[in-house]
Amino acid sequence: MVDKPDNETEKVKKSDGGFLDNKLVLLGVIVLLQAIMAFAIVQFVIAPKLAGMAGEIEQKVSDETAEPTDGVIVSLNELVVSLENSGRGGYLKITIDLEVVNQETAEIVVQKLPKLRHIAIMSLTTKTVDDIRSHSGKSALNAELFRKFGDVLPKDTLTGIFFSDLVIQ
Repeated sequence: MVDKPDNETEKVKKSDGGFLDNKLVLLGVIVLLQAIMAFAIVQFVIAPKLAGMAGEIEQKVSDETAEPTDGVIVSLNELVVSLENSGRGGYLKITIDLEVVNQETAEIVVQKLPKLRHIAIMSLTTKTVDDIRSHSGKSALNAELFRKFGDVLPKDTLTGIFFSDLVIQ
């Protein structure tokens, strides 16, 4: 004869897995736990970092768009010099303006005007027409004069040099 399983044994086998036996319910629980974890990570980890980065970006943008404070402009007046002879003579007529950080430094520039003009004349007379004619030559001259004038003036007070008039003949 064939043994038929008891109803009670069948019930025990079905109820052994219990709640986790149903695959659909288990999948739903896993998805719900993942959603809760993702929300918590976004809310407590990622969002504060993004807020900090947004503040830094706003600060950088406001720094870049802020109006720079203009310094005080002092003119060295017009200079006319003969350029170094490179097969042909040449003259340079130039007006150099210095930008300094404040009025106190401007007064120092005015006091040192003869020395600064001397430095400019000595630097300019070593140049040829070809040295100054190109844009890169003018930029190099500007950088050279900035360095030399900066050596004479108090440290970090010279903010810019401008050529407001420049004629080469």
